[in-house]
Amino acid sequence: MDAPRELKIDRFALNKYSTELRKEFPFAAELNSMAVQSAAERAWFAISRFYDNCKSNKSGKKGYPRFKKDCRSVEYKTSGWKLHQTRRRITFTNKKGIGELKLLGKWDIQSYELNDIKRVRLIRRVDGYYAQFCVRNCQKVSINSHP
Repeated sequence: MDAPRELKIDRFALNKYSTELRKEFPFAAELNSMAVQSAAERAWFAISRFYDNCKSNKSGKKGYPRFKKDCRSVEYKTSGWKLHQTRRRITFTNKKGIGELKLLGKWDIQSYELNDIKRVRLIRRVDGYYAQFCVRNCQKVSINSHP
C-alpha cells in the first residue's frame, strides 16, 4: 500500500513480468504472446478480487487466490488462431504444434462475423478438447417514452 510506484504490482507490471517469464521458460515462449497476456490477466483478476474482498471486510472466506500448476486451458485473443472459411475447422498458429482442429457439435458460430469473435479458449477435459468462442454481443434497446 505504501510502497513506491515502481515497486507496486499492478495489472501492467504483471503483463510486463509475463514477457520476462517467456524468456526464462521455454514452454511459455512457445505460446502466443496474447495467450500469455490473457493468463496474466486471469492471475491479476484473482489477486485483485482477493484484495477487494479484504478491503471491503467481507465476512467469511476472502477467496485467497489459488494458482494451479496444471492449467488445462489456453485463451487466445485476436491472434494465434484462424477460423476456416467454412467455419468447421480452426487452425492454431503458435509453436506448440496444435495445428488444425475439426469443430464438432452445434454450430451457432456461422451466424457471427469473424470480427465479432473476440477470444477463443481451448480447454482440455477428460473426454477431449473443447473450443469456446467469446463473441461480441451488441444489443440495441429502444425505450419509448409516452408523455
